[in-house]
Amino acid sequence: MKALILFYAVFLVLGTAAVNAAPGNGCDQIEQRINDVSATIDQNATAYWMHRANFVDLIYGPSSEVVPNARALAEQEKAEANSLKAGMPNNLASLKGLAIAAEAQNCPAQLPAIAEPRIKLAKRVNFDQFPPEESLEEATTPGPHRMPH
Repeated sequence: MKALILFYAVFLVLGTAAVNAAPGNGCDQIEQRINDVSATIDQNATAYWMHRANFVDLIYGPSSEVVPNARALAEQEKAEANSLKAGMPNNLASLKGLAIAAEAQNCPAQLPAIAEPRIKLAKRVNFDQFPPEESLEEATTPGPHRMPH
């Protein structure tokens, strides 16, 4: 009887240790969250770069000369880009945390690898700076437009 109890106790301890160390323990949830946050970063970064490109076009490009309210529209583009940029640090921190959790849970190695390109993408948005706007006087003086540095 003691041998059976001892066998059962060893089985419980080893079984619990195997479950805790096995990949898949929470990995499905972590993978879903990595995919969700990655998709948010992708969408917000794409929208950010679109708004930034529109801003540059409205200040420096052909639209600056043909769109009557180009400066006001450029400011709207900049404001929308900045609102997307404002949420990026939280998304970045969340994705980094999920990648660490995936490694800690012994999830498949592709989960942190999925996160890495999005981490770089989020960092690019975080560190980006809009080119300086021309002053109103510079915009009305004749001569070629200066390109941002």
